[in-house]
Amino acid sequence: MNGASACCSETGGLPGVHCPLKAPNALLADFIQFYALSAARRGLGVDVEALRGVAREFLRTHPLDSLSFSACRRLLAEAEGRHLPPFDRILAEPLRPLLPRFGGTPGALEASARPMLSRRVLPGLLSALLAVLGQERAERLRRRAERLVEVHMMPLRDEADWPQLLRDPECAAIQEDAALALVRHFGDFERRLAWLMAVVDAHAPPAANPDERAWTFGERQALALLLAATAPLRAARDAPGPDALALHCDAATMVTVDHFFATLDARARALGLGA
Repeated sequence: MNGASACCSETGGLPGVHCPLKAPNALLADFIQFYALSAARRGLGVDVEALRGVAREFLRTHPLDSLSFSACRRLLAEAEGRHLPPFDRILAEPLRPLLPRFGGTPGALEASARPMLSRRVLPGLLSALLAVLGQERAERLRRRAERLVEVHMMPLRDEADWPQLLRDPECAAIQEDAALALVRHFGDFERRLAWLMAVVDAHAPPAANPDERAWTFGERQALALLLAATAPLRAARDAPGPDALALHCDAATMVTVDHFFATLDARARALGLGA
């Protein structure tokens, strides 16, 4: 971002300090990628290098002073889901590979065994997880998430080191606990799958992007969501050594977990989803 004057007021007034997040650059780069892929699907050729040259000229002639340092951070945080509270962000993290990148839209823009989801599924997923957890258990996990953020806080930036936090075993433990509650709720898989689809539909906000309005949340998307949301629990189940789920759960729980994954994987394979 070339808006040095806007950023300087929030970075100590140093001359020549630019927004390190480069939000306008990211927007333009993602637009070019999206436009090229969309054109390719229609059989049209696009000179990507020429577009990038035009974008560079645009940034030189439009300093975009209206986007301050904090505005850049807020824009990227919203696009990456970092505006969510700590507990919600930890729960939503396993879905990241299925969500569109900054500026992207749902759909198979790249070869993938699973369809991409819209970020509009997040309110419904979080509501479903809170429903199966119950208020007391959800509050305990929320406090654990907040303590985890405190452990990984970077005082100079007044935010947590999220890449490091997400590698913390406590983060995986929180995700496993939430996923285990969800799995226990799926004793009647068909009925609960319909319930999940209804919850996500009921909580999905309107599509801000016109290209996303045709996207729908059906069975295929719901199964992809379940595969991703329960991935931390699957990893714990399959882990060797002291982290193995079997060492922390009774036999009846393990039967429930194994039955859930067997049912989920069979349904996913039937629809051509990788499991």
